[in-house]
Amino acid sequence: LCVGNIRSYFSFRSFTACAASRNQISIMGDLQRVLGKGEYAPFTSAPIFESNFVQVNRRGEPIYVHNRPNCVTVGICASSPSLSLPNVMLLAHTVTKSPQEVTSKPWKVSKQPPTMEQLELSRFFPLKFVEISVHNAEKRRLKLKLASGRSFYLELCGPPDEQHLLFRQWLRLISLLKLPQDRYNNT
Repeated sequence: LCVGNIRSYFSFRSFTACAASRNQISIMGDLQRVLGKGEYAPFTSAPIFESNFVQVNRRGEPIYVHNRPNCVTVGICASSPSLSLPNVMLLAHTVTKSPQEVTSKPWKVSKQPPTMEQLELSRFFPLKFVEISVHNAEKRRLKLKLASGRSFYLELCGPPDEQHLLFRQWLRLISLLKLPQDRYNNT
């Protein structure tokens, strides 16, 4: 097992490293690169388990925003190194930015390169206000239910040869997060 003593902060660090190595996915994902730039101080060096998803409805049909599927990167991490388990879910979306927004170099209108897409943090949810569950294991779909009662459905998006193993890691993480609080509190 990749997850050792869950009382230790390194349990989640080990989990994220193991998930990455088993799936041949970089430990430093796109969301972690964005956070590592320093704009979000508590998360600059936090281990993050992250994956890309497409938002779907309850029946599994893609939800379209601006005539394209709504893709989202979901990251699970701890807001403090003193925590035994992650306590935060981060959501990020790809946004299209013009070169002027990306660089400080002025461009002439006629010589503008094409627009660029960048990942941008869009939501921050304490995990105590989110219930993560499996909606459809065969289709690799998760259900996120917020404390407000609103539910979102996400279908794992990734290389076909890695999806099965990656979804298994999400199943393990969901199980880890559902353990009783007293099992991992350092009191």
